[in-house]
Amino acid sequence: MAIPGAQAPQRLGRYELLARLATGGMGEIFLARMEGAQGFEKLFVVKRILPHLADDQRFRQMLIAEARLASKLSHANICQVYELGETDGQLYIVMEYMEGVTLLPLLRKQSKEQGVLDFGFVGGVVQQTSDALHYAHEMRDRSGESLGIVHRDVTPSNVFLTESGVVKILDFGIAKVKDASANTQTGTVKGKYAYMAPEQLRGASIDRRVDVFALGICVYEMLALRRLFRRKTDYLTFRAVMEQPIPDIRRYRPDVPDALAIALAHALDRDPANRYETARQFGAAVLDAITAVKRPWTQGEISDFIRLEFSDDLRKRSTQVMGAIHKTNVDSRSPMLLIANEDATQPGTHEDDDDDEFPSVESTISETPLEIRATNPPRDGKDFTGQVTPPPFSNETSTSGVSLKSIGQTGQGAGMSMPQAHMMPPRQGRSIVWPLVALAGVGIAAAALFLVWKQMQQQPPAVVNITSSPDDRVPQKTEPEPNVATPDTDPPPDKDPPPDKANPPGKDPPKKPPVKRGDPYKEAIQAHRSGINRCAQEHGAPPPGVKVVITVSTEGKAKGVALEPAQLNNTPLGTCIKNVLGYAAFPKSADEKQVSVTLSAS
Repeated sequence: MAIPGAQAPQRLGRYELLARLATGGMGEIFLARMEGAQGFEKLFVVKRILPHLADDQRFRQMLIAEARLASKLSHANICQVYELGETDGQLYIVMEYMEGVTLLPLLRKQSKEQGVLDFGFVGGVVQQTSDALHYAHEMRDRSGESLGIVHRDVTPSNVFLTESGVVKILDFGIAKVKDASANTQTGTVKGKYAYMAPEQLRGASIDRRVDVFALGICVYEMLALRRLFRRKTDYLTFRAVMEQPIPDIRRYRPDVPDALAIALAHALDRDPANRYETARQFGAAVLDAITAVKRPWTQGEISDFIRLEFSDDLRKRSTQVMGAIHKTNVDSRSPMLLIANEDATQPGTHEDDDDDEFPSVESTISETPLEIRATNPPRDGKDFTGQVTPPPFSNETSTSGVSLKSIGQTGQGAGMSMPQAHMMPPRQGRSIVWPLVALAGVGIAAAALFLVWKQMQQQPPAVVNITSSPDDRVPQKTEPEPNVATPDTDPPPDKDPPPDKANPPGKDPPKKPPVKRGDPYKEAIQAHRSGINRCAQEHGAPPPGVKVVITVSTEGKAKGVALEPAQLNNTPLGTCIKNVLGYAAFPKSADEKQVSVTLSAS
């Protein structure tokens, strides 16, 4: 539905502005038409700086840098920029117009419907996206020197799926080019936190491998249909990127091939030296893993899927565009039409806001700041204050961390005001007693804090013991030691053997007890004891009597890990323990088995 918007000029250069598509903090984009001889016309997208920022040199240079960079990129999977123009002091760039949706609404829709994306679709999207990124990374100038292009903002909202099945990368506006001072400054962080590599968040020097990391996040989210690092606040998102253990993708998509899970872990390594060197390498690894189970989709198959999933949205948008094209007798003073885009992020919002339709993975990151948690360790195993993990679906309206209230909101009610003090007659002079008392109080408080800190330093780290549960039914195998004769030590046949003093004649020799072998299931769990101890040291010791139940598949993999009591499963400690034991390797067997152990802190 076309709705009235703010007034805008009807033309920019040779382009007639038909409708406004979106408005952001820096600029706005329009649906535009260029007409030619004999009824020729073509649709474009025109992006310009907002009028009140048109004279700001910083924004002008950013738009010019974006246009210059994009003009060098000519690839089927990159949104094309055709022109940089200026009319009446208004800078604008002209881009290709595309029909379709970005990857973000598709992920939301599939997650809301609890569906899954076909491996063939994922392979087709990754193939086109990785080809486009590799092309941009490999761009060179006319002298043959690499331009060092890094996109820095590879996110689901910047991966566009056209109605014809072509995948396009959008928005090279914050891309980094080697030695280009107009784009960025040293230490500047640009992009969306939830899709940044750790070195990018630190403001360190970056290269193409940050785009590999971001593409790995997109692939993870296509498979899991959950946000990998996005949290309720930028602080929690930042910490999730820097320290959150990345869950095995098979926890949310059990049918993921092992090769694909390994490729994802490689791309999402926090050390750039351990990642794939290029986007092409990562794309090839994903395709090889997927091809083993499903052929990657062609453009035609992707097109059919998009048309099916978004038939109503595409039809509605097509009607809006046709209405804008065929409008007649338009007064130049009339307001510009606004074409509503269900896919676009609305002004004033951010795609990383709470999104019930696209939840996050389970988190072990506490919402309490590190400084507060460091001075308030758990008093016992049952104290989990400040460590409650939000549920997978973000249906809470507030966080569960430490809240700070103003003085006027404390006491008996939020609207309670401070009591009025009695007026005291002014003194003729100031006494030195109260400053001395204040200094003494500060000294006592500092000494108390030092003693608390000293006591914390002297406390030994928590150690978790793993013992078998009484109801454990995993069989243990025992095998008697074989009795093997040694011919070299047999006595000669013509002589009687010497009498055995320990075993006189007429008595049978004592039988050796069978050698008991360790239970391989318990040994597999014990192998991860150091990881469980690390969880206890970071998130507090487990309360007494905690039991861990692991369901082992016939392939020897942890199919499910659960803690008892059940309320521990969604705590940072419980999530950390499940992450650790989720990687345990058990013996293969003909049937699924269930192993349970008890954790106790000492």
